[in-house]
Amino acid sequence: MYQPEIGVSTAALYPTHLTEDALTIAGELGFPVAEVFLQTREEYTPAFGKTLDERRRAVGMRVHSLHLHNDFFELWSPYPRMLAEARERFLQTLEIANRLEAQALTWHGIRFGFKNPAFVGRFLESATWAAEQAGAVGVTLCLENVSWCYLRTPEQIRTLEEHHIPVSFTFDSFQAGETSTDPTALILAMNSRLVTVHLADYDPAGPRHLPLGTGILDWPSILRALDTVSYNGPLIIELAGVESVETLQASRAFIMQQLADYNSVMVNNAG
Repeated sequence: MYQPEIGVSTAALYPTHLTEDALTIAGELGFPVAEVFLQTREEYTPAFGKTLDERRRAVGMRVHSLHLHNDFFELWSPYPRMLAEARERFLQTLEIANRLEAQALTWHGIRFGFKNPAFVGRFLESATWAAEQAGAVGVTLCLENVSWCYLRTPEQIRTLEEHHIPVSFTFDSFQAGETSTDPTALILAMNSRLVTVHLADYDPAGPRHLPLGTGILDWPSILRALDTVSYNGPLIIELAGVESVETLQASRAFIMQQLADYNSVMVNNAG
């Protein structure tokens, strides 16, 4: 039986709820696990890490991963002062991750300069540095497939492997749809290095990061691919601009039913 935990991202309640309040709400809704998206400079401080730790313990919730705000982590910058600040902030974020007992960081990477080999080279060097720093303290750095950033296709995953860049991956279902990339192909390419999964639906005529079941994504195929690569991490619901907690509950109910249907089909096929 394939039975991953269902979690939620604090980003789903942005910008109407502060990050720490979103974490509390998620716990009160019965989600056992979350990804925390750190939105502002203040949220990358030890004091805020302490606040998050208190909140997650108060509701008995586990933090699986932290999501980095790309604007604060231009680790490929050629400007020395900017690079130094980004590296210092990255190391502080690892301290927060350890305090929260988070396993992973989700990072978008570069969002421009894809056709400039020198720029891409700096990015790959920065990814190696960041992954090594994270690994040294027991945290996994995960590049996410994003329609407007570096990682969008299975071919780019293979390029990272060919260059021996020691990153793992976050798969995002909505971003795969927006890129017109086969979600299952991305999952299979990420394979055993898949550490985090974001779930949101996609419709080319609709808003971004739709509630689950309201778009065109093939959920049985996505679940089959996740099961095929033996993904055992949580499925993190990452919607956008949620105005009612009922939307989160409905998305959770949808994916739980999809999992039940998938498992039923697998049992019948085995019989």
